[in-house]
Amino acid sequence: MSRVLVTGIEGFVGRHLARLLASEKHELVGIHFAGPPGDIPAELHEGDIRDFEWLKSLLAKTRPDRVVHLAALSSVAESETRVMDTFRVNASGTLNLLEAVRLAGCGSRILLVSSAAVYGRAGSEGTLCENTPSRPVNAYGLSKLAAEQAGLFSHRAFGTDVVVVRPFSHTGPGQGPSFVFPTVAKRIVEIERASERGEVLDESARTIELGNLEVKPDYSDVRDIARAYALALERCAAGEVYNVTSGNSVLLREGIASLCSMARTEVRFTSVKSRCRDRDIPVLHGDASKFEQATGWKPQVPFQTTLSDLLDWYRSAP
Repeated sequence: MSRVLVTGIEGFVGRHLARLLASEKHELVGIHFAGPPGDIPAELHEGDIRDFEWLKSLLAKTRPDRVVHLAALSSVAESETRVMDTFRVNASGTLNLLEAVRLAGCGSRILLVSSAAVYGRAGSEGTLCENTPSRPVNAYGLSKLAAEQAGLFSHRAFGTDVVVVRPFSHTGPGQGPSFVFPTVAKRIVEIERASERGEVLDESARTIELGNLEVKPDYSDVRDIARAYALALERCAAGEVYNVTSGNSVLLREGIASLCSMARTEVRFTSVKSRCRDRDIPVLHGDASKFEQATGWKPQVPFQTTLSDLLDWYRSAP
């Protein structure tokens, strides 16, 4: 098996992917910026991908066969208030990694994880495929498009073995509450626990306030996404871009209603204008046929199972 370095190994997808790769007997090296993931069998290194000299030294020392680049500022909402930080981490950090691999002479295959956010509002014109023009409308999408271009440039100019994947929305157990479905799951559990303690909850206390619920993105389970990345490392062609999506479009209002129906007590939700963003993307529906043909990947986890497992994960948290 190969030696795989995962940047952002402590993150939501990083943990799922690391467990999967470990189960397949790969040797894992992880870069983490936040606290180390103590439940993952990996050689862990704390550091910042914006620190080029540190990164180059680490690559020269660890010499991985494969690199999965997950480290990023991944919240669209946060990117709107931290535009420069988002670009430095997501775009400049990616260029640092590409150059560190090249100058260290590792010859590593690099999987760059981009985002469907690069398409912007193009989804309103139909199903998104890899040759749909990229027109990002938020700082996160812009930073990911720049990261993609850095990877494709490195492939063209230096022959770097780079594959770019564009995952669409994904959720599941372990995702933090800065995203919509975990936000709801966390609040459901808080309301359930208050009810179990015998607290009298009025309508306001049982109501979860959210932003725009009329958007309709594709959603996948994080475990299907982790499996897709593992397959991409082995089967995708260098210098190519691949959509990774279930093709399962979910109207947020309906998805939230489904999650709330799993609560053990009465829970309500509402859309609040002050929580809506001006540049919300109304539709993100993707075509993953190119990726499926290259890898044989198909999503396996039903979305209801994803929501149920997410809610149970928050119920098991302290």
